Amino acid sequence: MTTPIRPLTRAEIESAAFGPLLWEAAGVDADALMHIRDAELPHLDVIGTVEADAAGAGDVVGFAAFDRRPDQLELHYLAVSEAARGVGLGARLIDAVRASAPGLPLRAETDDDAVEFYRSLGFTVRDAPRDARWPGRRRYACEIGPREASA
Repeated sequence: MTTPIRPLTRAEIESAAFGPLLWEAAGVDADALMHIRDAELPHLDVIGTVEADAAGAGDVVGFAAFDRRPDQLELHYLAVSEAARGVGLGARLIDAVRASAPGLPLRAETDDDAVEFYRSLGFTVRDAPRDARWPGRRRYACEIGPREASA
C-alpha cells in the first residue's frame, strides 16, 4: 500500500525521525537545522509521508517544503529517507507540490547530488549563482512548467 502524502503536523516536524531528513535536505550544522525547523518551515507548506507501525505510530520517511508565490512554486527542501528510496517517493512528493497549484511552474535549486533527479522528472536545468550557505558547491536552478500545461 502506498502511504498518502499530506501536510505534516508540527509534532511530526519536531520528531526524531524528521531531523535526519532535514539534514539530508539542507546539509547544514545542528544550529542551522534548528533555525530552519523553527523559523523557516512554519512559513512554508510542508508535506510528507509517514510510515505507520502496527500501533499506528510512525516516522516521517519523506518530505517537501515549498513556498507558493503568485507566479511560481518554489521548492526549498526535499528529502526521502534512505530506507524509502528507489520506489518513487521523491517523484510523488514533487507531483504533490505541483498539484497544490497546477497552474504555476515549479522552481528548485540543487547541487550535483540531485540534479539528475530533477532532469529525470522533466525539469530544465541551468547553472545558478553560488549560495553562501553552501560555499564551494556548484548550484543549479531547476524549473518545470505548470502541471496543467505538462500533464
